[in-house]
Amino acid sequence: GLADAEAALAGGMAPRKRAKRKAAGEAEEESEGATAVVGSPKEKKDEKRGKGGRERKFVGAHMSIAGGLWRAVSDSVSVGGRSFALFLGSQRSWRRPPLQEEVVCRFREACAEHGFEPHHILPHGSYLMNCGSPKQEVFEKSQLLLVEDLSRCSRLGLSHYNLHPGASLNEITTELCLQHIAEAINHAHQQTPGVVTGGWGLR
Repeated sequence: GLADAEAALAGGMAPRKRAKRKAAGEAEEESEGATAVVGSPKEKKDEKRGKGGRERKFVGAHMSIAGGLWRAVSDSVSVGGRSFALFLGSQRSWRRPPLQEEVVCRFREACAEHGFEPHHILPHGSYLMNCGSPKQEVFEKSQLLLVEDLSRCSRLGLSHYNLHPGASLNEITTELCLQHIAEAINHAHQQTPGVVTGGWGLR
């Protein structure tokens, strides 16, 4: 009876309490170890930030150029963007008015005022372009427009350019389409060095 109960308490319950205390101690050690490795939330947040405490993520949107190229800068700021994309002219015509020096100055001044670096701005090529076109007329127009766009990038102080290279339209082989694209891009780079060209959407 009573003796057996006392023996059970002495021999059974005490080890359980010690086991619980031991488990709690191990959990504390593991927790302390994890804290030392992972760091505090503030430390983790600081790792994501660059100089001046600003985050090193540069997220933005494709902005309209209605009213002037420089408006894309202020519109990006208004939505909290730290980078942005834009067209360099009308998407509805092969021919566009010349880029005026006043526009260049206002765009550069807006970028400087709001702290946009050239590599955080991505001009987008016209959807009219098809540098891989099997049609000679379309190819020549596309090549000329590409040269013009890279020239605009250079004047605006921009270092990157994005375009959809082109499509074979199932009228020529993929290899020949790629040759046309390479020819157009190489020609454009010879005319306007210093601008990096990237492309998506070969069909």
